[in-house]
Amino acid sequence: MRKILLLSSFIIFAISLSAQSVREDMRRDILCLASNYRAYPTPEQKKLTPAPKGMKPFYISHYGRHGSRFHTKPSMYNAPFRTLQKADSLGKLTPMGRDVLRRLDLIRKDAANRWGDLTPLGALQQQQIAERMFQRFPEVFKDRAEIDARSTSVGRCVLSMENMLMQLLRLNPRLNIHQDATHRDADFMNFQDKRLFALKSNKASANLYKKYMKRYERHDHLTQLLFNDTAYVRHHVNAPDLALQLLIVAAIMQNTELREEVSLFDIFTEDELYYNWRIGNVRWYIGWGACPVNGGVQPYTQRNLLRRIIQDADSCIGQSKTKVQLRFGHETVLMPLVCLLDLNGYGVALDDLEQLEEHGWMNYRIFPMGANIQFIFYRRNPTDRNVLFKVLLNENEATLPLPTDTPPYYKWSDFREYFLNKLANFHE
Repeated sequence: MRKILLLSSFIIFAISLSAQSVREDMRRDILCLASNYRAYPTPEQKKLTPAPKGMKPFYISHYGRHGSRFHTKPSMYNAPFRTLQKADSLGKLTPMGRDVLRRLDLIRKDAANRWGDLTPLGALQQQQIAERMFQRFPEVFKDRAEIDARSTSVGRCVLSMENMLMQLLRLNPRLNIHQDATHRDADFMNFQDKRLFALKSNKASANLYKKYMKRYERHDHLTQLLFNDTAYVRHHVNAPDLALQLLIVAAIMQNTELREEVSLFDIFTEDELYYNWRIGNVRWYIGWGACPVNGGVQPYTQRNLLRRIIQDADSCIGQSKTKVQLRFGHETVLMPLVCLLDLNGYGVALDDLEQLEEHGWMNYRIFPMGANIQFIFYRRNPTDRNVLFKVLLNENEATLPLPTDTPPYYKWSDFREYFLNKLANFHE
């Protein structure tokens, strides 16, 4: 009976996440429509499913995106500012347009020379993730447990690693920590597969995206709100580009220290926000998901990382001591890895892009700032080779395309066989 109840509660939790519509999510938290610029939310699942009797955690394998950051290029702030600045010099802005210009000036000055930098909120996110990991799985962090941490050489990733490690040391100063950030790990930490990337730039993909974008572009209200001359807008303003540029600036604000003082979400209607999010969601699906139009192979860009995760786990399973492996990188790695693993069904291949939301493929649930995947491994004792594990996506228990009698726990041997075969069947 207990097993049935646990299975039922896990399935109900998974279904409730997928059944929630974007409209419902946005009414609870409008900031979720920021997609990959969403600030890391606290995990929805407060209580994790207990492990089968006698099983204790002994190893954690992690890949995480850096925490909240500024935009990576000055043009992302300057482009909408220049458009409104020029219009203002010609007397073409409404009072609201001038106010938005003022806000943009404040925002871009705050971000000046911080392109791509980790923000204080981003540092805090990593500290909080570390603390929850420590509290949820204290057995793995006891005594002089070994922590192996690796990062790409990008500053925001290195600082994300440092903040997580500092928090873990506060909780247990005896931890044995090794850390590195080197280009030598790039072939699995941030692999750039140019051949597969080229496939998503094909004509069919581009046409599909353009067709979808034209169907859902919404900017008439925005231009009327900001400009006082429709003829000027028609001849001198690229309205779709401006709407996207403003939305991108609006989205990043939740990650900065100005988040309580300045917002741009108020200049958009609910429909504008929702439909622009749909366009972005499709862009990410075509570019990094299993979209059939480009062969459905983009998740395989992270085949090296998955092989490394499997190899590292096999090595740690053979050891008697506990260990944690932390890896810090980017959303363009984490998202295709999630799709390659088919976590929560994100590996779905859909010809009809209108079905993305219906299938629960919502980008902001995959890769907010600080997004992470945690593999938590369990055994009865150091000689036990019947290892179980579960996967947490953003600290919530996730499903895998594998059979199990004890969800969300799976047999490592089943995972290993299934995914090594999957990788072997992919012809590079």
